[in-house]
Amino acid sequence: MRFDDIWIAGTGGTLGDLVPVAEAVADGSYAADAAASTGMISYSRSAEAPPEMAVTVGRQAVKEAAEKGARVDADSLVLHSHGHFQGIDMWPAACWIARELLGPTLNSMPMTVAAWSNGSLASLDVAASTLLARPDVPSALLTLADRFAPPSDRWYTSPGMVFGDGAAAAVVTRGSGRLRLRSLVSETDTVLEGLSRGAEPFRTAPGEKPDMRRRTREFLATGEVSLRDVQNRSVERTRSVVGRALAEADVAPDAVDWLVTPFVGRTLHRESFVRHLDIAPRDSLHELGLTIGHLGPCDQLYGLDHLLKNDLLNPGDRILVIGTGMGFTFSAAVLTADGV
Repeated sequence: MRFDDIWIAGTGGTLGDLVPVAEAVADGSYAADAAASTGMISYSRSAEAPPEMAVTVGRQAVKEAAEKGARVDADSLVLHSHGHFQGIDMWPAACWIARELLGPTLNSMPMTVAAWSNGSLASLDVAASTLLARPDVPSALLTLADRFAPPSDRWYTSPGMVFGDGAAAAVVTRGSGRLRLRSLVSETDTVLEGLSRGAEPFRTAPGEKPDMRRRTREFLATGEVSLRDVQNRSVERTRSVVGRALAEADVAPDAVDWLVTPFVGRTLHRESFVRHLDIAPRDSLHELGLTIGHLGPCDQLYGLDHLLKNDLLNPGDRILVIGTGMGFTFSAAVLTADGV
């Protein structure tokens, strides 16, 4: 969908300590050949619970948005996205985050956006659509946070990447801001949903630590799709959403200044976002990702915060943002740096 007056007015981002991947190779947690393939240098490891990190980045985003004249208050929409445990079972983290950031009483309903690693663009989509449909909503406050502490396996949960801990936030509004949303499109290939389900039966209570590699092997063993089919279907959907987003934003494939993708390893980044896409970005945040790891749903909004906080954008720069998530969802958005 094309957007004309949806802006990101403030952002926030935080990480834990950056720990060398070589330490995990040395103690046997991560295989040397896997480390060589991903090219990972370090990863973010945090001692904070994800909701605590979400409040930290939310405050950053609200403060920056207020300086830009954005209204963030009890009438604002609050969305929180995560893909992993938030520190307490059966607990509405979004409501606690909203209380910490906006006060005890709201005229809206804080909600969790469960789009897994595609949480940044899914949240941005919900926020933009709400602001278009609801003139009484002045802004949307987005927070995203995940931590992959033991017993989680940050090394082998998904092939081709290492998971890092962190959080990101954004205030989305109308009228003005720092980044202007030009387009956002999404598609889903539900055939690939089985990659994260495998042959798991439905249970009445949570099980032990999920073995995602086993689930993928089980799904491929059914013969419904091959590994090549998975790769081809993923490439097809990624090419489709990127092409649609660029066309709706009236941005030529060779006119992209910055490419922001999921923070994955070198091989997966090349095969998913470079080799098969007919784009020629001036720069990307891929090297940043190799130092912090895949932050669950946070990558894209953390990346935008990084661009802004480090003054890497020139006025008018065009940013192509790509998101993917289990399910399997594919999204692309185009933003322009019209307010930097």
